Amino acid sequence: MNSLIKDPDVVRLVSPGGASAVVLHHGAHLASFTSAKGTENIYLSERADFSPGSAVRGGVPVCFPQFSILGDLPLHGFFRNQTWMPVVDGANEPAVARLRLTDTAETRAIWPQAFEAELKVTLKDDGVEIALSATNTGSSTFTFTAALHTYFRVNAIEDVTISGLRHIRYLDKIVDNAIHTETEERLSIDRPLDRVYYNAVGERILEEGGRKLRISAEGMPDVVVWNPGLERCVTIADLPDDAWRHFVCIEAAVVEHPVSLAPGETWRGVQRIKEL
Repeated sequence: MNSLIKDPDVVRLVSPGGASAVVLHHGAHLASFTSAKGTENIYLSERADFSPGSAVRGGVPVCFPQFSILGDLPLHGFFRNQTWMPVVDGANEPAVARLRLTDTAETRAIWPQAFEAELKVTLKDDGVEIALSATNTGSSTFTFTAALHTYFRVNAIEDVTISGLRHIRYLDKIVDNAIHTETEERLSIDRPLDRVYYNAVGERILEEGGRKLRISAEGMPDVVVWNPGLERCVTIADLPDDAWRHFVCIEAAVVEHPVSLAPGETWRGVQRIKEL
């Protein structure tokens, strides 16, 4: 278990070949994924706050029902701040975790909708699948944006490239908040980045030296790439000053076209990570 994880309420997963993962009840937050090769692939901040109601820095925060500030709700919504309940169904699957969240008086005061959400994490020797589903249990349609805000751990950001984004249209939230089209075959993280790639079909390859991760999604057509760089990083209280050198966020997201969910309907979004 990652020594930084302080939350006592966790689900620990182990694959047949010895991969491991940790999922917090707090936010249904994947906080660690170590492959059978022994590589920790998820970045968790040394200064992460695990107290009730906080947003844990690093791991895979669940952004729902709002991505970023695209609405009237708190930043990234409220799913990441809630305590989720483990689903116990007698299946006894040591490599699968399921956690559930339903609306309460507290959530309805923030967002007046009835829902049932589930996060399912499935661990394999060489990868992990994170599946988020939401069902509208109310009597009126609601609309949302979402993301699985995955922090990937790297040793040195200057050695990192991301392929699979070329020719894709993106919103640059740092440079003029303007729309551009990606021209790089392999995107280097050599400056601060905060981009939303729209309708990013296919898969991404995160590469650092001889290490490669394949990242793909289902039901979440957009991809967010974020690294704050030095100047922004030192202003973020729950990140060490040099943290920007040791992670890059590659997020499966629904941003450009919000989802409208009618009563009784269920939406599902998935991010898959595979070590190559």
